[in-house]
Amino acid sequence: MKWLAGISAVLSAFLGIRKGQAARHDVKLQFWQIIVAALLLVACLIGGLLLLVSLVTA
Repeated sequence: MKWLAGISAVLSAFLGIRKGQAARHDVKLQFWQIIVAALLLVACLIGGLLLLVSLVTA
């Protein structure tokens, strides 16, 4: 469950939307959970962009 909370916090930070109560709940997350979630989501974003570029240029 904490993994989902970490991913949710990072996704909302990427989009720039987060409610105040949810942001206060993020304080309970550990630092390494946020870092791992951010790295995974950035890797997915880069992979998706590379896939999109390869499909468009093919």
